[in-house]
Amino acid sequence: MFRVSAKLEYGLRAMIFLGKNYPHEKLTLSQISQEENISREFLAQLMSELRRANLVESYKGITGGYTLTKPPHEITLKEIFEALEGPIQIIDCIHIDNKCNKERNCYSKNIWIFIEKKIIDLLGSLTLEDLINGTIRKEEILTL
Repeated sequence: MFRVSAKLEYGLRAMIFLGKNYPHEKLTLSQISQEENISREFLAQLMSELRRANLVESYKGITGGYTLTKPPHEITLKEIFEALEGPIQIIDCIHIDNKCNKERNCYSKNIWIFIEKKIIDLLGSLTLEDLINGTIRKEEILTL
């Protein structure tokens, strides 16, 4: 089954909450945790990964908290997915040479490559702002 992990789901929820407040205020872990019903410890791990990917900034001190590093319309879903889950790979065999003994006469490899590319392209064209607004550009869907 193809699923979005809890890690990715919660990370997206945190990013949406930050995006809704961008650029007006920094949000604390406690604020995000409470609003999105995410454990503070798990959220801290997610924010650390998002910070390493340069998608969020953290500020210390009494006026500290987290904010996005750039506007929501400049952050793609692909960036968020890869920050939290690593490279987008829907099936291992198309990324590792000689993993499958049927590689020479594989009938499905090209279709997996095609599907993965479409997923990556779609995630690269959708932004955090699209999630916040609940919109999808019609021309993106029509080109699938």
